[in-house]
Amino acid sequence: MNVGVFGLGYVGVVNIACLGKLGHTLYGCDIKPHKVETVRSGKSPIYEPGVDELLGTLNAEGRLFATTDAAEVVKNTSIALICVGTPSRSDGTVNLDFTLNTTQEIARAVLAQNKKYTVVFRSTIPPGTTESFLRAEFRKVMGEQSGLVEVAFLPEFLREGSAVDDFFNGPRIVIGCSGNRPEALEALFSFNPQTPLVFTDYNTAEFVKYVDNAFHALKIAFVNEAYRVGAAYGIDVEAANRIFLMDKHLNISAYYLRPGLPFGGSCLPKDLRAINHLARLAGEEVPVIGHILDSNRVLQQQLFEKIVATKMQRVTLYGLTFKNGTDDVRESPMLHLALQLIAAGYDLHIYDPDISLANLRIEKPEVVRFVRNDLSVFASAALVVVCKKGFEALVSHLSPEALVLNFYNQQVFDIPNTQQRLYA
Repeated sequence: MNVGVFGLGYVGVVNIACLGKLGHTLYGCDIKPHKVETVRSGKSPIYEPGVDELLGTLNAEGRLFATTDAAEVVKNTSIALICVGTPSRSDGTVNLDFTLNTTQEIARAVLAQNKKYTVVFRSTIPPGTTESFLRAEFRKVMGEQSGLVEVAFLPEFLREGSAVDDFFNGPRIVIGCSGNRPEALEALFSFNPQTPLVFTDYNTAEFVKYVDNAFHALKIAFVNEAYRVGAAYGIDVEAANRIFLMDKHLNISAYYLRPGLPFGGSCLPKDLRAINHLARLAGEEVPVIGHILDSNRVLQQQLFEKIVATKMQRVTLYGLTFKNGTDDVRESPMLHLALQLIAAGYDLHIYDPDISLANLRIEKPEVVRFVRNDLSVFASAALVVVCKKGFEALVSHLSPEALVLNFYNQQVFDIPNTQQRLYA
């Protein structure tokens, strides 16, 4: 396949090298002549292990071309990857000027040549950019002929220093598209049967890159903070970290990485307060760890505000203990929510198969009178708030008029015999 790559920086050059290794012919394009000349000679303008060798082989085989002329690239290819820079401005917004200019050049070239063309944006851009900004630009330049261009967004997850291996052996390849899967793109990136192609909408594909990098940054900041506190108390940091990393069940896993409820229970809030106290005594600033409880409080308040926004006063709360399989209500976010609703005068009913009324009478006697153990409580509910798993088995007890807020996992379920749906 003849593939165009716009932008001969880090991402663009790695894509050229790796796609060339797969047997494709590559046409690079950049507005900077010195980059074009470097690539044209079979050399890399950036340093990345393995890239120079791959470009040299590609050039020797006559499958590497580079130019400053976008129209030339479009003429000789059927698909283009847009890898131009999207730097940050001082206020944190993304500078899309390079992306916009490239889009306009390609649009004019496709229009002039009147050919079907696939454009794949790889530069990191905010969610909504492809749909609302870039596709709109194609329509603006090409008018009724904009249908000649098929647009996709494919985030890159390449780490400097291991980009070639990441390209060929990534955990997944995410492709944002509209409607049908782009055949050319599917063919181009189906090179590793162990790496699944994940097709989704533009916005989701754009956003996952930000989630990835924010999480990577969070991990680095977190461990640095945590072990600074430990070092201040004479902890063997290397040993402590080795022990931490041994837990692949909870610590290094998918656990606790699905959106839903605030955390609670007898351990997490208490131990967070304790490590923050240790940090203060040691004179260590820990802004990440120090604001975790604040983040939890913000989410807790948002749950209450979502209920208020429904303007419904008759509420059934499904779940009171801090998680399934326990009767523990200590620092439970659902208990906190129930107390907020009680204080605000809501007509509240609580159903929880895990609750122990005997213990609740000791822990929170003011809540006991709101607890029900009869499933008929769902038939009379105007608003049901789901805070635990297992609610799917109870939807048949709902009245057709019931509205359901699913705080547990933000999943959407069809509810039989009603037009209402579960939503977060």
